Amino acid sequence: MLFDVSNEQGKSLDGGYIGIQPRQDGKALVMFSGFGSHFSAPKGRAEADGGEGGSNSTLVDFEFGHKYNLTVTRDPDNPQRLKGYIQDVTDPAHPGVKQHVEDLDVDQKFVLAASNTGFVEHYGADISRSSQIAPTRGSFFAPFTTEADGTVKAGEVRSDGFYGRYKNAMIGDQEVTKVAGKGQEVYFTFQGAGYGAKA
Repeated sequence: MLFDVSNEQGKSLDGGYIGIQPRQDGKALVMFSGFGSHFSAPKGRAEADGGEGGSNSTLVDFEFGHKYNLTVTRDPDNPQRLKGYIQDVTDPAHPGVKQHVEDLDVDQKFVLAASNTGFVEHYGADISRSSQIAPTRGSFFAPFTTEADGTVKAGEVRSDGFYGRYKNAMIGDQEVTKVAGKGQEVYFTFQGAGYGAKA
């Protein structure tokens, strides 16, 4: 999930990313990065995707098929710090522990912007053809924010479909669940055309 930050006058200070990289051993890396010269990671790396910024990676327990909330919030005790969290909310009546996934510092006071993009991407070993893209399924849920007075405001989620160099060689489907005309969940399945075929 990408997010933007602006200064108190509304000028963009670039943005960042929080996301899950699942592994096969019951674990996942949660990546929490800020892109550009305004960001740093006090306990992480002094770069983000090879450029200016700061980035963190935190190993957490993970189960495929579970629902997780990723949270980015401004530190109430430090107006120049973002805090990242992950929480298993598969059972809303008994949510898992809200795990801190480190911090990002911004070089001035800021506000979180209202919209950006979530995405699914391949990471790890390089691929050279669509048939290497394994079957994948998942969901994105609409973002929400909790105001200082405790009021929760829900946003909406939309889908632009497939993108990237193999977008025309993908097989899959998506379904958008709407409430009062606003998208609240995008469920998707996809795989590369010819997956499983021998080269």
